[in-house]
Amino acid sequence: MPRMTIEFSDQVDQILKNLAKKNQTTKVEILRRAISLYDYVEKETGGEKAQKLSITDAEKIIKDIILP
Repeated sequence: MPRMTIEFSDQVDQILKNLAKKNQTTKVEILRRAISLYDYVEKETGGEKAQKLSITDAEKIIKDIILP
């Protein structure tokens, strides 16, 4: 398995720590999940620009995320 060394700002490191703690996992697993989600969104949108991702709750839109 390939290895990488990545430098993050203190703010990003803290975000990773918080997410890992909240989800009872590791920072590496959070990064793996984020990459998988990014890959899924790219495949679903075909990589087209100006796509919208909606977060819903029982048919109600909670938040729209505009993808660059």
